[in-house]
Amino acid sequence: MQLTRPSGTEDLTDDEWQDTQAELEHDPLETARTHVRALLHHTRMLAGEPGDVLDLALRTAQRAFDEIGACNTLLDTASERGKTIARELEDRLTAGDPAAVPALLDELDRLAAGVAASEAGRQVVLRILGTDEGSGAEAPTSPDNPERVRRLTAADLPRIPSLYDAEQPGYSTLTDMMAAQEKSSAQRADAHDRRAAVIAAHMAEIVMRMAGVSFSRPTLNAEALAEARSAYALWLACAEERRRVDS
Repeated sequence: MQLTRPSGTEDLTDDEWQDTQAELEHDPLETARTHVRALLHHTRMLAGEPGDVLDLALRTAQRAFDEIGACNTLLDTASERGKTIARELEDRLTAGDPAAVPALLDELDRLAAGVAASEAGRQVVLRILGTDEGSGAEAPTSPDNPERVRRLTAADLPRIPSLYDAEQPGYSTLTDMMAAQEKSSAQRADAHDRRAAVIAAHMAEIVMRMAGVSFSRPTLNAEALAEARSAYALWLACAEERRRVDS
């Protein structure tokens, strides 16, 4: 569908307008801005109070559209940053390098808070424009909601093999005994690695879920952020257990 060229764009050549038109067809918000600018162009030709009133109203609308654009930009930025944090959390925890994790979790809190404040501002702007889409409140999740954040506990992690899992055979030589102990140690180390990987993947998954909706769902944010910190505490407990065994 071809957009009608609004008044106030006469300064654009035909080629420039074609380029602008292509952009507007993919951006309804920018389309609205363009037509507001055209209306502003006409109000300047009106003398006296009617023109002043229209000018004020249209400038208010322009500011409102700019604010909505800023909200949309924040959502995009939060989404991209959230996905990056998810990948970094998984990489660091899988590698056993948790130094930056607390700061990353704090950043997730700030992203969620920033989006919440921005979306509250969006609702105010929409009311000003007379297009209020509702309070934006989100119904709480129920226990059987398939989208509810899954909790991860130690019982969900791979089991660490024990020396007492099976009756130990007699060793004919010291070499046989040492070889068996080395095999058991390698199996336990592998189990610890898999436990760390499971926790890291779980944390990345829930952060990706938040980022996938640009941190715009308060209930999901609250549950996911709490679970991310709970999972990190579980990772630390597993790491401490491994240190005790290895020492």
